[in-house]
Amino acid sequence: MSRSRIEHPAGVGRSPAISAPIILILLILSHPLGTLCHELAHGLAATCCGGKIERLEIYGLQLWPRLHWKGWSGSYGECESSGVSTPTHQAIEALAGAMSTWLVSVIAVALLWLRRWSRAAKTILVVLSLWWIDLLTYMLPSWGIRRSIFWGQNKISEPYDAAVALGIPGPAFQAFAIISCVLLAAALIARVTISPATHTQEPSQ
Repeated sequence: MSRSRIEHPAGVGRSPAISAPIILILLILSHPLGTLCHELAHGLAATCCGGKIERLEIYGLQLWPRLHWKGWSGSYGECESSGVSTPTHQAIEALAGAMSTWLVSVIAVALLWLRRWSRAAKTILVVLSLWWIDLLTYMLPSWGIRRSIFWGQNKISEPYDAAVALGIPGPAFQAFAIISCVLLAAALIARVTISPATHTQEPSQ
């Protein structure tokens, strides 16, 4: 009699497990890095549009033009630029921030699906794949919700206003933000919870 079964041999098929508390802690700790990515994207877009970065600051620490502590000003980060004169270029600069962290999330999710990673590498990619949260929370004021849900302003949505200024219909960009973020979250959940199984055949008796 033959019998088949599903196995997960050591090192084959099963991805290293990562605990949710560790992911949450690392996600919180990665916020300054995500903020830096967001603000640098503003600066890079401004440079590409003919401007230049005048000041770069995150969490009250000025990084450019010289490194020094300024103190908390009420915002996570800020990038001041000059020389970006046209409304179109200004909109591109504004949109670049949240779209940069969204793009990091897309790349991280894709890398998670392309191959198996070590526990450390997988943990980093899982954290980066959650950076779509930046775009979604920046979109909240477009629905009248506070930027950080419980605090922050609820009047200005940087990526939404920029997209509208570039001629993208507001509802269409809202739909894009929601659908893409839901898909990224679903793809991540599927990748970390579903492990490919190895099918083995037991010898006949």
